[in-house]
Order: sequence, then structure tokens, then C-alpha cells
Amino acid sequence: MLKQVSRLDYFTLQVFIGLVELKNGSTVAEKLATTQSKVSRALTTLRDVLGDELFIRQKYGFEPNQVALKITPMVQTILQQFDKIIETTLDKREAPYELTFAANEHWSLMVLNCIQQSCRCVDGGVYVNVQPWSETVSQRLCQGKIDCSISIEPVNHPMVNDTKIGDITHFFIVAKTGHPILESSQPLKDIFDYKIALVNSNLQGHQMHRIEEYAQAKDIDIKVVLKSPSVRMVVDHVSMTGDVGILVSAMSYYYFENRKDVDFVDISDDWRNAPELTSDSYYLHCHQSVLSPMVNCLRNLLGDKLVEMQSHYDNITTSTSPAKPLTTCCTNKSCSALQCDADCLQRSCMVANKCGP
Repeated sequence: MLKQVSRLDYFTLQVFIGLVELKNGSTVAEKLATTQSKVSRALTTLRDVLGDELFIRQKYGFEPNQVALKITPMVQTILQQFDKIIETTLDKREAPYELTFAANEHWSLMVLNCIQQSCRCVDGGVYVNVQPWSETVSQRLCQGKIDCSISIEPVNHPMVNDTKIGDITHFFIVAKTGHPILESSQPLKDIFDYKIALVNSNLQGHQMHRIEEYAQAKDIDIKVVLKSPSVRMVVDHVSMTGDVGILVSAMSYYYFENRKDVDFVDISDDWRNAPELTSDSYYLHCHQSVLSPMVNCLRNLLGDKLVEMQSHYDNITTSTSPAKPLTTCCTNKSCSALQCDADCLQRSCMVANKCGP
């Protein structure tokens, strides 16, 4: 029976619907741009496979019988599914590549920027769905439910490719403007006199922050009042209290760079010189289903963006001239991540993948 059903191909089913609607073999042949003999053979196939006459010949043409009328909706549904398959195949090259990316708050805009630049690597461009980082990201990444993520530790799973983006080289204490910690000669020591707010990005469960490990190793009493994956929340909290926050990476500098209600102390040298403190790195994780050109492009662009943010901070602290604002939305396809912000400071950045005059 299965071999018989396989004879009901797309053309044969089209003939069936044509005869039901038009009731004339020659008219059906004209509509389908074929010959009347092929229509007759298709009708013979339908009758052989289904074991029924299906149509009654009248003077004006063919009249569908009760069996034909009963199966007509089913045949129409099958043809509609065929049409959807054809339509999907035809539109495949033009459809944008959809990428689901999980990232922390301070990486989200940078990820969007870099993915928009990387769309030149994929025909049809890239549609990005940026999701917040959570403790389930690694599991969902291994299962293929998300495509990419950024964290400070390798995933180490056969279905995931881990690539190092770069090292975290900058560390800050952030506090309300005028806070005593900002004038301390030994801020990394005096910080433990205050309640501390921390960004717990990429930390699983009750995993300790690096500063908590440092306090434990030196037997220092630490009073953590807040842990949040949001850099903005930590900065907002210390701006309204006497607590102090510890932020890592130049990627977080964007969130307090131009604020007047908070100030900061750079503790990068103290952090790097403390043997009990560890400096982490950023890793790009991509499921194996992600296209190789996309993975390579993201690796290069995100690495460039990290270097750019680090250079942006270093240039400000070593320059006496006012700092230029850092743009984060350029989608110019022709410039690299390092060139992008500098180029677009001189031009108005447009959304439609180009920079206006």
C-alpha cells in the first residue's frame, strides 16, 4: 500500500484539485501548463491508488463523487504543506541568520554591535536575540537552546567550542562621591571597613567572588551587602549609600564614567600584585551548530572590542585633554571594532547598516 501511495505526487494531487474545482480536463491541463494526456494519466493513477472512480463523467465534464468531496480538504492541506516547503526553500538565502546570545549586562551592547558588524559574513545578515546571563546558560548552551555566550570560565563540553577573548586587566572600587575610601592610600585594605557590593556575573550558585576568596585567604572579615549580575544596580546602590562596590574589567567603566554622584579608585596594580587575588579572562562559547565564519568573526571582533575598551580607559587616565565619548551602536560593516567608534565620532551613526554624512 505504501508503494501505491507514493505514486500520489505533487502534480497528481494538483490534477485532483483542478478537476474538483474546474471539472474539465483540458482546462486543468491549461492551468497546469501541461497536456491533456498527462492529466488523464494522473486521473488514472488517482483511481488506481485510491480504488475509487472519484469523478463521474458528465456532458460538461467531470463531477466529483462523495469520496472525492470527502478527501478534497485533506488533499488541499497536503498541497499547502508542499507550497510552504517550496516557499521556505526559495527564501532560505534571503532570510537573516538568527543567533541567540547570552551575555552579561556590560557585554550586551558590545555583543549587539559586533554581531551587526559580523553580518557581512553570512548571506542575508544576522538577527540577534540577546538574552541575560543566568546560571542555566551553560546547560542551555550544551543542549543547543542558545547559540553563544560569554563567561569567565571555559564550558568544557564536546558540543561547545571555547575561545579566549582576552584577559581582565582593570579593577575598580566605586563609591559615592566624597566617600572616605576614595582618599585612602591603601584602598584594597581599607575597603573591608565598609559594606561591599559585588557583581556576581558568571558565578554559579554560592561560588565566591574573587575578593571573598582573598578575604578568606587573609582571614579578613568581609561584609557583603549586595550581589547582583547588574553593574548598573551595583553602581546605583553605592551612589545612594555609604557602601562601596568592586567592579572588574574595563567593560564596566562605561557604567560610571560620566556619573557625577559616584567616583572610583583604580586598584588594578594592587589587585595584580596580590598573590591571593586571581585575574580572570573572558571566553566566547559557541555551540557547534553555529557557522564557522560567524564564530571566527565574533572571536576577532569581541577581542578587539575588549582591547578598545581597555585602551579607552587607559587613554583617559593618561591624557589631560577631555575624553571623547565612546559610541556603542555603530553598525558600519566596513570598519573594524577598533576603528568603528573613532570613525563614527566624525559622522552621524545611522541604524541601516551604514554611517550617514
